[in-house]
Amino acid sequence: MKKNNRITGDIMRQAPVSVFTRAGTARRSGKGMSLSLGDRIFYVPPEEVGGLFSDRNAMILNDEGEQEGIAWLSPVLARKKQDLTALIHDRLFVVSCRDLHALLSGDREGIIVREYNAGRAA
Repeated sequence: MKKNNRITGDIMRQAPVSVFTRAGTARRSGKGMSLSLGDRIFYVPPEEVGGLFSDRNAMILNDEGEQEGIAWLSPVLARKKQDLTALIHDRLFVVSCRDLHALLSGDREGIIVREYNAGRAA
């Protein structure tokens, strides 16, 4: 008979904890792609969206056209990209590439934007 050497608390230590929370919605707009995050709306201009797919970063702008952050496809060094990652005011946001392609091709009207929460990762 095999003895179970599991220590109390091991199950909780191994339980997956979501470090991503829903932060808002991304949609196509006349200004490219809009990111509605809380009470703010940011934009990735159309020419910047196209640049993402040629391994360039994209600017993220506010309503006045001022740069508020940057976006890139990640993982950066991998051939197959998994996510669109956006850094806005020291906060990281993520959209899956599958959802991004569905949005840009017109298959979906809006997609979920998730925020990375470093405090939950520990």
